[in-house]
Amino acid sequence: MSFDAVVIDERTLSRGSEAQHIEWDANIRELLAKIQDAVDYDATLHISLTEQHFVLEARSPKGDVLDSKTIPHELLSEHITEYVDILRQIASAEGVNQMEALDMAKKVTHDRAGRLLRRELRDFGFDHESMRKLFTLLLSLRVDTTRLVGIHTHRPIR
Repeated sequence: MSFDAVVIDERTLSRGSEAQHIEWDANIRELLAKIQDAVDYDATLHISLTEQHFVLEARSPKGDVLDSKTIPHELLSEHITEYVDILRQIASAEGVNQMEALDMAKKVTHDRAGRLLRRELRDFGFDHESMRKLFTLLLSLRVDTTRLVGIHTHRPIR
């Protein structure tokens, strides 16, 4: 069985721009591609964003909450800040060597955030790569990533 969808709460959706909706949809598709077989029941992953935290709920096809986890923004704030700072540095990088070093720093930060989410959401059974994709989605819900250069890919190392 699998997660068949990821749903973002209406309040968050209503505040997003058209560009953000496109970004969120792309992030959801990438996440779904990784978590299709992560759970042993059919479920929808509902993500709500409040002032204090993210709420992630696995819901049955009937809407019953099967599992719920709360991730305080404070828990991810260091990773989000570091990631965005690296992206800003990439936008003004001078030379390939600096860009590659910053890209590697971005990957390391992404990996650390993925490991943190994996520990916090261990009951969901996601692997590390799925948690990296989830971090990307959560980041894009907290920060308007449509305005950030370099967020979508890691550069190949020479």
